[in-house]
Amino acid sequence: MNFSIKSSLLTIFIVFAISGGLVTAEVRWSVSPILGLHKPDLGLINDKVLGAKLPIIGELVFSDGDGSRQVRYSVDNPLTKIRFGTEAGLEFQMEIGQKNHLVIGLSSWEGGSTSLVKTTLPFQGRLIDTVYERRANMSYLQYYIGWRRDLFVRHKKYKIYSRLLLNEVFDIDFRESFVFEFTDSSDSNVTFKRITKLGTQATGHMMLQPAIGGEIFMRDWLSVGFDVGYAIGLNKFQLGSAQVSNDFQPQDTVTIRYPTGSASDGSQNLGYLGDDDQSYEKMELDMSGWRALFKINIYY
Repeated sequence: MNFSIKSSLLTIFIVFAISGGLVTAEVRWSVSPILGLHKPDLGLINDKVLGAKLPIIGELVFSDGDGSRQVRYSVDNPLTKIRFGTEAGLEFQMEIGQKNHLVIGLSSWEGGSTSLVKTTLPFQGRLIDTVYERRANMSYLQYYIGWRRDLFVRHKKYKIYSRLLLNEVFDIDFRESFVFEFTDSSDSNVTFKRITKLGTQATGHMMLQPAIGGEIFMRDWLSVGFDVGYAIGLNKFQLGSAQVSNDFQPQDTVTIRYPTGSASDGSQNLGYLGDDDQSYEKMELDMSGWRALFKINIYY
């Protein structure tokens, strides 16, 4: 089922749910700024990409008069796994009757990792001191719709509830950057940089999230709330439409095999570098993981 069809079905569901509620019960709305954490699995991004070494082939000119020779290096600069990331957004609830609520929300999430090492790399025929900084960042936008059922209620004091959400992640971005700062000790310690950047996207990942939570009322129209749930991915997705840029020059005589690249199956989706350091393997991902939200609820 493609993205547009799923979006249409969700829109129809919202319209019918709201229409039915307006007819059958008194309606009360609330709006809630939300802030929380999501811990997505990310699969092969965490398992294969972030901890990967950087294979480098360069040329060195030796003093024996035989010209330049190729040398191979493997630079270890692992990133920590992207575990928790911050989620922020806005949520609306339509209260229908005593214990039922329609939930609609929109939020964004972002997590990242960075690392820096000092090493020596072949560059323009010489070994040069290098500061190598690596960054990775993952983010998404999502909207969700669901149903909330109040389980325990003490009027104007607190509520304990359960809810079930259907989340549509419609804009997933993965970005990597590799910054090499070279210091030429033979030329008054002149420094210069070479930078490689990668950006890639995906869309249409769906998740189902059961959750339990509660809210405590400060006023009849104001409460603070929280809920904790587990988002279950209903489908896998692959990152595609990769855009890569770098400012390496031919005279740099350096070839680098980055942790990600176009998959070897010809699909143009992003793959992870295999154990042979030559081919890129298929990389399917999902966002399953724990999700915890803090909310301020304003009723009207």
